[in-house]
Amino acid sequence: MSTMAIVLVLLSAAIHVMWNLYTATSDHPKTFSMLKGIVIIAVTLLALPIIPLRSITPEVWSFIMVTAPVHAMYIFALSTAYETGDISFVYPIARSAPALVPVVAFFALGERISANGVMGITVIVICVFLIQLRGETGSELRRIINSLKQKDSIWAFITLGAVVIYSVIDKAAMVKFGRVTRISPHMHGPIYLMLHASLTYILYSIYMILKGEISAIHVNRVEWSRAVIAGLGTMASYSLILHVMQTEKVSYIVALRQSSVFFAVLIGWIVMKEPYGRLRLLAAAAMLAGFYLVATA
Repeated sequence: MSTMAIVLVLLSAAIHVMWNLYTATSDHPKTFSMLKGIVIIAVTLLALPIIPLRSITPEVWSFIMVTAPVHAMYIFALSTAYETGDISFVYPIARSAPALVPVVAFFALGERISANGVMGITVIVICVFLIQLRGETGSELRRIINSLKQKDSIWAFITLGAVVIYSVIDKAAMVKFGRVTRISPHMHGPIYLMLHASLTYILYSIYMILKGEISAIHVNRVEWSRAVIAGLGTMASYSLILHVMQTEKVSYIVALRQSSVFFAVLIGWIVMKEPYGRLRLLAAAAMLAGFYLVATA
Protein backbone atom coordinates (compact mmCIF):
# COMPACT_ATOMS: atom_id res chain seq x y z
CA MET A 1 0.00 0.00 0.00
CA SER A 2 1.14 3.58 -0.65
CA THR A 3 2.07 5.87 2.25
CA MET A 4 -0.94 8.10 1.60
CA ALA A 5 -3.29 5.10 1.58
CA ILE A 6 -1.87 3.94 4.93
CA VAL A 7 -2.36 7.40 6.48
CA LEU A 8 -5.96 7.60 5.25
CA VAL A 9 -6.80 4.13 6.55
CA LEU A 10 -5.26 4.84 9.98
CA LEU A 11 -7.21 8.12 10.20
CA SER A 12 -10.37 6.22 9.34
CA ALA A 13 -9.58 3.72 12.11
CA ALA A 14 -9.19 6.48 14.72
CA ILE A 15 -12.53 8.03 13.79
CA HIS A 16 -14.16 4.59 13.82
CA VAL A 17 -13.12 3.99 17.45
CA MET A 18 -14.59 7.37 18.42
CA TRP A 19 -18.11 6.74 17.13
CA ASN A 20 -18.11 3.17 18.46
CA LEU A 21 -17.22 4.54 21.90
CA TYR A 22 -20.16 6.94 21.71
CA THR A 23 -22.48 4.09 20.71
CA ALA A 24 -21.20 1.75 23.42
CA THR A 25 -21.57 4.37 26.17
CA SER A 26 -25.05 5.49 25.11
CA ASP A 27 -27.97 4.74 27.43
CA HIS A 28 -29.73 3.14 24.45
CA PRO A 29 -27.29 2.18 21.65
CA LYS A 30 -29.97 1.21 19.11
CA THR A 31 -31.78 4.54 19.47
CA PHE A 32 -28.44 6.38 19.35
CA SER A 33 -27.60 4.61 16.08
CA MET A 34 -30.90 5.82 14.61
CA LEU A 35 -30.14 9.40 15.67
CA LYS A 36 -26.74 9.10 14.03
CA GLY A 37 -28.48 7.86 10.89
CA ILE A 38 -30.83 10.84 10.86
CA VAL A 39 -27.77 13.11 10.80
CA ILE A 40 -26.33 11.21 7.84
CA ILE A 41 -29.65 11.33 5.96
CA ALA A 42 -29.90 15.10 6.62
CA VAL A 43 -26.39 15.73 5.27
CA THR A 44 -27.19 13.66 2.18
CA LEU A 45 -30.38 15.59 1.50
CA LEU A 46 -28.45 18.87 1.77
CA ALA A 47 -25.83 17.58 -0.67
CA LEU A 48 -28.33 15.97 -3.06
CA PRO A 49 -28.66 19.01 -5.40
CA ILE A 50 -24.92 18.89 -6.21
CA ILE A 51 -24.64 15.10 -6.56
CA PRO A 52 -24.59 14.15 -10.28
CA LEU A 53 -27.07 11.29 -9.89
CA ARG A 54 -27.51 10.84 -13.65
CA SER A 55 -23.81 10.08 -14.04
CA ILE A 56 -24.02 7.11 -11.67
CA THR A 57 -24.35 3.91 -13.68
CA PRO A 58 -27.14 1.35 -13.09
CA GLU A 59 -24.43 -1.12 -12.05
CA VAL A 60 -23.32 1.12 -9.17
CA TRP A 61 -26.94 1.68 -8.15
CA SER A 62 -27.43 -2.07 -7.95
CA PHE A 63 -24.52 -2.35 -5.52
CA ILE A 64 -26.05 0.40 -3.39
CA MET A 65 -29.35 -1.49 -3.23
CA VAL A 66 -27.57 -4.71 -2.23
CA THR A 67 -25.20 -3.29 0.36
CA ALA A 68 -27.76 -1.14 2.24
CA PRO A 69 -29.65 -4.05 3.91
CA VAL A 70 -26.35 -5.62 4.93
CA HIS A 71 -25.18 -2.35 6.49
CA ALA A 72 -28.54 -2.03 8.25
CA MET A 73 -28.04 -5.48 9.79
CA TYR A 74 -24.52 -4.44 10.80
CA ILE A 75 -25.80 -1.34 12.62
CA PHE A 76 -28.55 -3.27 14.40
CA ALA A 77 -26.26 -6.14 15.40
CA LEU A 78 -23.49 -3.85 16.66
CA SER A 79 -25.91 -1.68 18.64
CA THR A 80 -27.54 -4.76 20.17
CA ALA A 81 -24.14 -6.19 21.13
CA TYR A 82 -23.23 -2.95 22.91
CA GLU A 83 -26.43 -3.10 24.98
CA THR A 84 -25.01 -5.95 27.05
CA GLY A 85 -21.34 -6.24 26.06
CA ASP A 86 -18.15 -4.31 26.79
CA ILE A 87 -16.46 -2.41 23.98
CA SER A 88 -13.23 -4.29 24.78
CA PHE A 89 -15.11 -7.55 24.11
CA VAL A 90 -17.49 -6.67 21.26
CA TYR A 91 -15.20 -4.44 19.19
CA PRO A 92 -12.30 -6.91 18.64
CA ILE A 93 -14.71 -9.62 17.49
CA ALA A 94 -16.73 -7.31 15.26
CA ARG A 95 -13.56 -5.92 13.68
CA SER A 96 -11.78 -9.24 13.12
CA ALA A 97 -12.99 -9.27 9.52
CA PRO A 98 -9.43 -9.74 8.14
CA ALA A 99 -9.74 -13.38 9.17
CA LEU A 100 -12.60 -13.88 6.71
CA VAL A 101 -12.47 -11.09 4.11
CA PRO A 102 -9.38 -12.48 2.30
CA VAL A 103 -11.07 -15.87 2.03
CA VAL A 104 -14.29 -14.38 0.66
CA ALA A 105 -12.31 -12.03 -1.60
CA PHE A 106 -10.40 -15.04 -2.96
CA PHE A 107 -13.60 -16.67 -4.18
CA ALA A 108 -15.61 -13.54 -5.04
CA LEU A 109 -12.94 -11.18 -6.40
CA GLY A 110 -10.07 -13.48 -7.34
CA GLU A 111 -7.62 -11.96 -4.82
CA ARG A 112 -4.83 -14.35 -3.79
CA ILE A 113 -3.85 -15.28 -0.24
CA SER A 114 -0.15 -15.68 0.48
CA ALA A 115 1.54 -17.72 3.23
CA ASN A 116 1.77 -14.59 5.39
CA GLY A 117 -1.93 -14.05 4.86
CA VAL A 118 -2.75 -17.55 6.06
CA MET A 119 -0.55 -17.06 9.13
CA GLY A 120 -2.21 -13.74 9.91
CA ILE A 121 -5.68 -15.21 9.57
CA THR A 122 -4.74 -18.04 11.94
CA VAL A 123 -3.43 -15.62 14.57
CA ILE A 124 -6.59 -13.50 14.38
CA VAL A 125 -8.89 -16.50 14.76
CA ILE A 126 -6.97 -17.72 17.82
CA CYS A 127 -7.13 -14.26 19.40
CA VAL A 128 -10.88 -14.03 18.86
CA PHE A 129 -11.30 -17.26 20.83
CA LEU A 130 -8.94 -16.01 23.56
CA ILE A 131 -11.16 -12.97 24.01
CA GLN A 132 -14.05 -15.34 24.67
CA LEU A 133 -12.41 -16.41 27.96
CA ARG A 134 -14.26 -14.41 30.62
CA GLY A 135 -13.08 -16.01 33.83
CA GLU A 136 -15.65 -18.78 34.07
CA THR A 137 -14.58 -22.01 35.78
CA GLY A 138 -13.94 -25.18 33.81
CA SER A 139 -11.83 -26.10 30.83
CA GLU A 140 -10.89 -23.48 28.23
CA LEU A 141 -13.12 -25.19 25.64
CA ARG A 142 -16.13 -25.15 27.97
CA ARG A 143 -15.48 -21.51 28.85
CA ILE A 144 -15.34 -20.57 25.20
CA ILE A 145 -18.54 -22.48 24.43
CA ASN A 146 -20.32 -20.82 27.36
CA SER A 147 -19.12 -17.42 26.19
CA LEU A 148 -20.28 -18.04 22.63
CA LYS A 149 -23.81 -18.56 23.95
CA GLN A 150 -23.94 -15.09 25.51
CA LYS A 151 -26.02 -12.40 23.80
CA ASP A 152 -23.14 -9.97 23.30
CA SER A 153 -21.01 -12.71 21.71
CA ILE A 154 -23.77 -13.83 19.33
CA TRP A 155 -24.47 -10.29 18.12
CA ALA A 156 -20.75 -9.49 17.86
CA PHE A 157 -20.29 -12.43 15.48
CA ILE A 158 -23.37 -11.40 13.48
CA THR A 159 -21.77 -7.96 13.20
CA LEU A 160 -18.56 -9.62 12.01
CA GLY A 161 -20.46 -11.51 9.31
CA ALA A 162 -22.08 -8.32 8.07
CA VAL A 163 -18.70 -6.54 7.92
CA VAL A 164 -17.24 -9.33 5.80
CA ILE A 165 -20.17 -9.28 3.38
CA TYR A 166 -20.42 -5.52 2.93
CA SER A 167 -16.61 -5.14 2.62
CA VAL A 168 -16.57 -7.41 -0.42
CA ILE A 169 -19.68 -5.80 -1.92
CA ASP A 170 -18.35 -2.28 -1.45
CA LYS A 171 -14.94 -3.18 -2.87
CA ALA A 172 -16.62 -4.48 -6.04
CA ALA A 173 -18.83 -1.38 -6.14
CA MET A 174 -15.89 1.02 -5.89
CA VAL A 175 -14.07 -0.77 -8.69
CA LYS A 176 -17.12 -0.18 -10.90
CA PHE A 177 -17.56 3.38 -9.61
CA GLY A 178 -13.90 4.08 -10.38
CA ARG A 179 -14.76 3.70 -14.07
CA VAL A 180 -17.28 6.55 -13.93
CA THR A 181 -15.08 9.29 -15.38
CA ARG A 182 -17.78 11.96 -15.37
CA ILE A 183 -17.43 12.22 -11.59
CA SER A 184 -14.16 13.21 -9.91
CA PRO A 185 -12.39 10.20 -8.35
CA HIS A 186 -12.15 12.13 -5.07
CA MET A 187 -15.95 12.27 -4.93
CA HIS A 188 -16.63 8.58 -5.60
CA GLY A 189 -16.21 7.56 -1.94
CA PRO A 190 -18.30 10.35 -0.35
CA ILE A 191 -21.09 10.00 -2.93
CA TYR A 192 -21.31 6.22 -2.63
CA LEU A 193 -21.22 6.51 1.17
CA MET A 194 -24.00 9.11 1.34
CA LEU A 195 -26.30 7.20 -1.01
CA HIS A 196 -25.93 3.75 0.54
CA ALA A 197 -25.79 5.07 4.13
CA SER A 198 -28.99 7.06 3.66
CA LEU A 199 -30.79 3.99 2.33
CA THR A 200 -29.23 1.94 5.16
CA TYR A 201 -30.56 4.20 7.89
CA ILE A 202 -33.95 4.59 6.24
CA LEU A 203 -34.30 0.79 6.38
CA TYR A 204 -32.93 0.71 9.94
CA SER A 205 -35.28 3.47 11.13
CA ILE A 206 -38.32 1.79 9.56
CA TYR A 207 -37.44 -1.42 11.39
CA MET A 208 -36.94 0.43 14.68
CA ILE A 209 -40.32 2.18 14.35
CA LEU A 210 -42.23 -0.94 13.33
CA LYS A 211 -40.71 -2.98 16.16
CA GLY A 212 -41.19 -0.25 18.76
CA GLU A 213 -37.48 -0.31 19.58
CA ILE A 214 -37.12 3.46 19.96
CA SER A 215 -36.42 4.63 23.50
CA ALA A 216 -37.65 8.25 23.40
CA ILE A 217 -36.68 8.80 27.02
CA HIS A 218 -33.03 8.74 25.99
CA VAL A 219 -33.37 11.15 23.06
CA ASN A 220 -31.89 14.09 24.95
CA ARG A 221 -29.54 16.94 24.21
CA VAL A 222 -26.41 15.00 25.12
CA GLU A 223 -27.35 12.08 22.86
CA TRP A 224 -28.12 14.40 19.96
CA SER A 225 -24.82 16.29 20.21
CA ARG A 226 -22.91 13.01 20.27
CA ALA A 227 -25.05 11.65 17.43
CA VAL A 228 -24.09 14.62 15.23
CA ILE A 229 -20.39 14.02 15.89
CA ALA A 230 -20.78 10.26 15.38
CA GLY A 231 -22.78 10.73 12.17
CA LEU A 232 -20.24 13.08 10.61
CA GLY A 233 -17.44 10.85 11.86
CA THR A 234 -19.02 7.76 10.31
CA MET A 235 -19.28 9.51 6.95
CA ALA A 236 -15.69 10.73 7.10
CA SER A 237 -14.35 7.35 8.25
CA TYR A 238 -15.97 5.18 5.59
CA SER A 239 -15.52 7.76 2.82
CA LEU A 240 -11.77 7.51 3.40
CA ILE A 241 -11.94 3.72 3.18
CA LEU A 242 -14.04 3.78 0.02
CA HIS A 243 -11.59 6.20 -1.60
CA VAL A 244 -8.66 3.87 -0.88
CA MET A 245 -10.69 0.86 -2.09
CA GLN A 246 -10.54 2.25 -5.63
CA THR A 247 -6.86 1.40 -5.92
CA GLU A 248 -5.84 -0.93 -3.08
CA LYS A 249 -6.70 -4.56 -2.26
CA VAL A 250 -9.66 -4.94 0.10
CA SER A 251 -7.79 -7.55 2.17
CA TYR A 252 -5.01 -5.08 2.98
CA ILE A 253 -7.38 -2.18 3.65
CA VAL A 254 -9.61 -4.09 6.04
CA ALA A 255 -6.58 -5.51 7.86
CA LEU A 256 -4.83 -2.17 8.40
CA ARG A 257 -8.01 -0.47 9.52
CA GLN A 258 -8.29 -2.94 12.39
CA SER A 259 -5.45 -1.19 14.21
CA SER A 260 -8.36 0.46 15.99
CA VAL A 261 -8.92 -2.81 17.91
CA PHE A 262 -5.93 -2.22 20.19
CA PHE A 263 -7.05 1.30 21.10
CA ALA A 264 -10.66 0.23 21.68
CA VAL A 265 -9.51 -2.45 24.12
CA LEU A 266 -7.15 -0.02 25.84
CA ILE A 267 -9.95 2.53 26.29
CA GLY A 268 -12.31 -0.16 27.57
CA TRP A 269 -9.80 -1.36 30.14
CA ILE A 270 -8.28 1.90 31.39
CA VAL A 271 -11.04 4.47 30.86
CA MET A 272 -14.20 2.38 31.24
CA LYS A 273 -12.74 -0.07 33.81
CA GLU A 274 -14.00 -3.14 31.92
CA PRO A 275 -12.95 -6.61 33.21
CA TYR A 276 -10.36 -9.01 31.78
CA GLY A 277 -8.40 -6.03 30.46
CA ARG A 278 -4.96 -7.64 30.47
CA LEU A 279 -6.12 -10.74 28.60
CA ARG A 280 -8.04 -8.72 26.02
CA LEU A 281 -5.15 -6.28 25.58
CA LEU A 282 -2.76 -9.17 25.02
CA ALA A 283 -5.14 -10.71 22.49
CA ALA A 284 -5.59 -7.33 20.77
CA ALA A 285 -1.83 -6.84 20.53
CA ALA A 286 -1.46 -10.30 18.99
CA MET A 287 -4.31 -9.48 16.60
CA LEU A 288 -2.31 -6.46 15.41
CA ALA A 289 0.47 -8.86 14.44
CA GLY A 290 -2.10 -10.92 12.54
CA PHE A 291 -3.47 -7.81 10.84
CA TYR A 292 0.08 -6.84 9.85
CA LEU A 293 0.75 -10.24 8.32
CA VAL A 294 -2.44 -9.99 6.28
CA ALA A 295 -1.80 -6.36 5.29
CA THR A 296 1.73 -7.14 4.08
CA ALA A 297 0.88 -10.49 2.49
